Order: sequence, then C-alpha cells, then structure tokens
Amino acid sequence: MIEPSRKSDLVSYPIRDIVQEAKILEKQGKDMIYLNIGDPGPYGFRPPQHILDAAKEALAHNYSGYAPSEGDPDLKKAVAEYEGVQPEDVFICAGLSEGIDFLFQAMVDPGRNIILPSPTYPLYLTKQRVSFGSELFYESDENWEPDTHDLRRKINKYTKAILVISPNNPTGAVYSRKTLKEIVDIAGEHGLPIIADDAYELLVFEGESVNLRELCKDVPLVSGNSISKNYIYPGARVGYLAFHGHRWDKIKDAIQRLCNQRLSVNWEMQRAGIAALRGNNKHVGEFNSELKKRCDLLDKRIKEIDGLKMVKPKGTFYAFVEIENHTHKKWKSDWAFVRALLHEGVVVVPGTGFTSTMPDRMFFRVVFLPSLQRLGEALDRIEAFMKKH
Repeated sequence: MIEPSRKSDLVSYPIRDIVQEAKILEKQGKDMIYLNIGDPGPYGFRPPQHILDAAKEALAHNYSGYAPSEGDPDLKKAVAEYEGVQPEDVFICAGLSEGIDFLFQAMVDPGRNIILPSPTYPLYLTKQRVSFGSELFYESDENWEPDTHDLRRKINKYTKAILVISPNNPTGAVYSRKTLKEIVDIAGEHGLPIIADDAYELLVFEGESVNLRELCKDVPLVSGNSISKNYIYPGARVGYLAFHGHRWDKIKDAIQRLCNQRLSVNWEMQRAGIAALRGNNKHVGEFNSELKKRCDLLDKRIKEIDGLKMVKPKGTFYAFVEIENHTHKKWKSDWAFVRALLHEGVVVVPGTGFTSTMPDRMFFRVVFLPSLQRLGEALDRIEAFMKKH
C-alpha cells in the first residue's frame, strides 16, 4: 500500500466532502436539495452579460497563451484603481482560493499562525494545518461580531497576521464600523498586518457595508477578492491579492515566485475580470434583493422550527443554524445530524467544518440560494425531520 503524505491527511473541505455521501442516496432515487455549496449558477443566477461578452471577445482575439504570471497588466491596473494601490501591489490568482494558499505559503512557518475568526471559512483552517501552523482563533459574540477583547488576549508572539472575513462566511454577519476600527487598532498595537477576505464585499442587503481599506491607514492590509461571488461568476476562477501600505516587499516577492511556479491564470477569464471591475454593477442591487427575499423566508421558517435558531444574516447567502441544546444532545455529533438529514433529501454542512472552538454547541451551515419554492420545500423537510427527532 502506498501511503499518502502527512500533509494530505490534513486536508479537509466539508462543504464538498458531504456531496459524496449525498450522491450515493441520489443514485438510489432520493430527491436531494443541495444547500451546501455557495455557487449561484445551479440556482439560476447568471453573471452580468457584459462580463460574459468580454470572455467571449477575448477568445476571439486569441487570448489563449500564457498570461504574465502575476496577471494581465490591464486587469492589474483595474484592480489597482478599485483598491487604491499601485499595479505592482496586485497579484492575480486562480480564484481567491489560490490567493489564500499563496498567503499561507508565504507567511506561515511551522508553529506560527494567522489568527482566524471563529467560525471561519474551512480553507483557512486547512491551510493553517497544512502549513503545520498552530491553530488560533478569536471568538465571536452572540451576533457573530468579532469579540475584540478575545482577539487582543489571543494574539501571541507566533502570530503573523489577523484574518477578517466580512461579510462573513459561514454566518452572513456584516461587521460594524466600530468593530472593524477596533480590529485595526489592535493590529496597530501589535504591529500585525490584516488579511481582509472581501469575497462577498458587495453582497450586503441589510445595514452598512464598511471595507477595511477605508480604515487601515497605517496598518498593512492585504485585500483578497474575486469575481466569483460579487459578480456571480465562480467558474471563471479569477481572484486577486491587493497589498496596501508598507512592509510587504518580502511577502510580495514570495507571492511573485509562487505565481511564477504555477505559470498563469486563464487569460480570457482575466479579460472578463476587467469587464467586471470597470462595467456597471446593476446586477448587485438585483442580486441582493433576491437574496434578501430568501433570507427573510429562512429567518421566518427557522423561528417556527422547534430546536433550531439562528442569527439572521445581513449579507452573503449563508446562515449558521444552531441546533439547540435540548435537541443536539440526541446526536453524537453534528456530522451524525447532517448525515441523518441526508436521508430526508437535504444537504447541509456540519458546523465543525468551520470551527473547533465551540465543542458544547452544534451548528450546520445552509446556503439560501435556491428559489423560494425550493427553499421552502427544503425547510419543510427540515421541519419534519426535527419533529421526528
């Protein structure tokens, strides 16, 4: 038997891992409603036409070779204008996922850490582990706002950066200006840079949307973004890292070398990225309006289901649903709960895929992208399931 590497054993991505089990039941004839993956395409949402047209035009104009490793110069310029930095501060990635990978490779040695919010997007946790970094989280309050007092306590001499995800995956929380300012102040006190995951920056349908680039004046910031969610085009696999402020020279050199070794990002899709950043954003209001309708339905129905509760999201298309204590004691784990729910034809993601800091509480994440009718059907199944158990 050929044994896998230790690093590969550390890789986990529960958002897609659960699909393998769902497909087995689907092959047996079970109608499955997938509420696990944040991909708008299967639910009928499309990228704006001008972005699709730009990709088509790029193919017609022979953008089929290797692009520059750090990205198409025109796209780098468009990102720089959007972010308020210089083109040399921008690196184009194959989706923000690759950018996350590059940051951990460039910044985290064994025993070091990037301090993560709890809960967090699973890729960050996997990259921390694969880097043989130490797991370090700062907690959230009852509304999923970061607990800045806990953040200040948790930072240690091995911390390399602070990660902020707002709007947040998996909770849908949108952090307040006050909270973000406190995080910036803490970063400044400790001489740490901030990594801002802005993948859902435009997808805010309630309250004020504040971006850290507005607040980080003297604190180094790297903004990670993509056209996947904000522009409804995850299949394009175009993202970027934009470095703000000083002290980044050595990290940027490392990122450049990582870009070089993977050659380049699809050139025609980078041309679509230019159209996304420079075109109109009419789709944002329309998309957010549809998301809010679905969020309102989810909020109403969860309140009616005994044994479940959630904090209503203000952005993204995710909600982190809690299985209340008197109910979750019936289950050995959140995985046991989620696997049982599969047999009702509903696919969600266990909460432990997003954090390891709340062992006495049980959650699952849902995606509320389906049509109102289909989402309502999924919630009917969840309600019936809860009544049975």
